[in-house]
Amino acid sequence: MITRASKFFGVSALLAAMLPAIHANAAGFQVSEHSAAGLGRAFAGEAAVADDASVVARNPAGMSLLDRTTLTVVGSVIFPEIKVEALDGTSHGSNSVGEDAFVPAAYLVMPYNDKITFGFGANTNYGLGTKYGTHSNFSTEGAESEIISVNFNTSIAYQMNDRLSFGFGLNAVHAEAKLVSKPSPSVTAMDMEGDDWGFGWNAGMLFQLTPATRIGLSYRSEVDLKLDGKSKTDIPYTGIPGILPDGALQDQLAVYNSAGSVDLELPAIAELSVNHQLTDTLSLQASWQRTYWSSFEEIRIKFDQAGARDHVVEENWSDADRLSLGVTWQYSPALTLRAGIARDESPVSSHFRTFRIPDADRMWYTIGAGYKFSENSSIDAGYAYLTGDSVKVYETDPTPHGEVTKTAAHIFALQYNYKF
Repeated sequence: MITRASKFFGVSALLAAMLPAIHANAAGFQVSEHSAAGLGRAFAGEAAVADDASVVARNPAGMSLLDRTTLTVVGSVIFPEIKVEALDGTSHGSNSVGEDAFVPAAYLVMPYNDKITFGFGANTNYGLGTKYGTHSNFSTEGAESEIISVNFNTSIAYQMNDRLSFGFGLNAVHAEAKLVSKPSPSVTAMDMEGDDWGFGWNAGMLFQLTPATRIGLSYRSEVDLKLDGKSKTDIPYTGIPGILPDGALQDQLAVYNSAGSVDLELPAIAELSVNHQLTDTLSLQASWQRTYWSSFEEIRIKFDQAGARDHVVEENWSDADRLSLGVTWQYSPALTLRAGIARDESPVSSHFRTFRIPDADRMWYTIGAGYKFSENSSIDAGYAYLTGDSVKVYETDPTPHGEVTKTAAHIFALQYNYKF
């Protein structure tokens, strides 16, 4: 059916504009892994804390708290556990649709003088990756989604006085992807590859409300991407019994063996954070983060072939909030311990949930530690367990096609910090 074939390409074109090759562990297709220290406290207080150079990723104003040139290198590994079942309870090839992944990040902060600090970073903010087995009930909707991307950031911070700092950054995002849909083990309905560059900005402020309480506010702009790529299909013109009628799509199939593009806006992110020092050794962190997913209304695919119609997939997502709380204990001059909890709200309603993005509300439970080897070098480690709600998948139809019965993930992160 033409509408379903359009949907194959439409959802895939969306994913090709997303980020790293993992199943998104934050709500929607957002990725949070930018810091092992931040992971340990569930990324609470990130816009108000500047433990290391990773502050570049969340609030450039926080760079003004670092008085020496600082290098931070981060590696995170993600082990997702996502199980999808048909309504009859079967899950052939869908017991584990998220793929393990490694997510790197690196940052450098360089004070220029007492007022001005420069920073550079490479990390990611969005991503998605799922893979269904060859005999999965859902490989027609999306057999494979493999996305890789990186966000390059250049920032500057200005310290107005002892209590107030401002920061601004420019971002360049590169994304590439390979997406596959297979209505049967031997037939590929759609195999697409594409890439693009997009550009945006971020800004923030840091305010020392009292000697014990610091407030951070940051904003990251949307990033517009136009994915240019190629699609191919090996569906025979004679059709597939029960899926595509004989001889009905000869002209249309030619479209799916051609180039195309899709415009996509990666949503803006706002964050308000607090860091409060309870005692000399104990502090509390909290954050409210809003991702403006309401800009993600539809995916409109434009094919380069003359006379080809645009194809549209409705998304109609809503803005979503993330609330997090963390605690940091300076156990000794060398050892820091952390813990945190967070609630991620999904932007996807049941009617618009797809097998490509089987998203649901989720909880984070995290722990972490940092160890200082010397005044110059230190390491941080973090662990998070994520668990999500069971949800139905409708694929925009009136009745559900299946159910996501398990959404969980184990995340481990390690980072090294060096002050020059």
